[in-house]
Amino acid sequence: MNFELKITMPKPKPIVFNFDELKSDLTTALADYNSRVYTEDTIAEAKENRAKLNKLKKAINDERIAREKEYMQPFNEFKSQAKELCEMIDTASSGIGEQLEAFEQKRLDEKTSHIQTLFNDVASNYDLSFITLEKVMNDKWLNKATSDKAIIEEITERFEKAIKDLEVIRKMPSYSFEAEESYKTCLDLNKALEEGEKIAEIQQKKNTANADGEKFEVSFKCKMTVNQAKALKEFCKQNGIVLEQI
Repeated sequence: MNFELKITMPKPKPIVFNFDELKSDLTTALADYNSRVYTEDTIAEAKENRAKLNKLKKAINDERIAREKEYMQPFNEFKSQAKELCEMIDTASSGIGEQLEAFEQKRLDEKTSHIQTLFNDVASNYDLSFITLEKVMNDKWLNKATSDKAIIEEITERFEKAIKDLEVIRKMPSYSFEAEESYKTCLDLNKALEEGEKIAEIQQKKNTANADGEKFEVSFKCKMTVNQAKALKEFCKQNGIVLEQI
């Protein structure tokens, strides 16, 4: 069904009045009034002149208001009718929109489920259980134009990259368990290395604090020479260690 808005009413006719005549007369009269200086003797004349001007202003303004109502009445009626039609259209359009959104959500759910199947197939070839679809998901995979082949290639690339990244972490001169665990969470090599360094620094500070912290008692036996015993005693003395014979 085709819909077409047709306006059959003629355009409003211009309101014709003696504008030019009034403007000319007012220009002359007002020039005279504006230059006139009234005195106590001409107060009555001043009141009369002002009354004439106010009367003319009221006549013009009253006519403007009357004409405005006259011209606006059919427009306001049209405005109300147009609003009613638009509300009817909005109701129908909203209903159609909800169905379209439902169809699109159904498509997205089905595509996501299909992508999960593709991911599982690729993941089965690797021993990297920490990699999940949520961590590597690319929204463009949900597009209708994105093929299974392209999705599989990208997923495979992410797994291969993870293998190489872990190899970099594990072959570092100072291997960081924290960096590896961080990588398994974020799959970002640079971020994982930075996080690993931060955690290692915090751990080192804790160990240092514990080493220089509260004293504790340790009992042990050892075999040594007399000279070694003297050396041990001197070492303990210099470092504030209380040495007692068992």
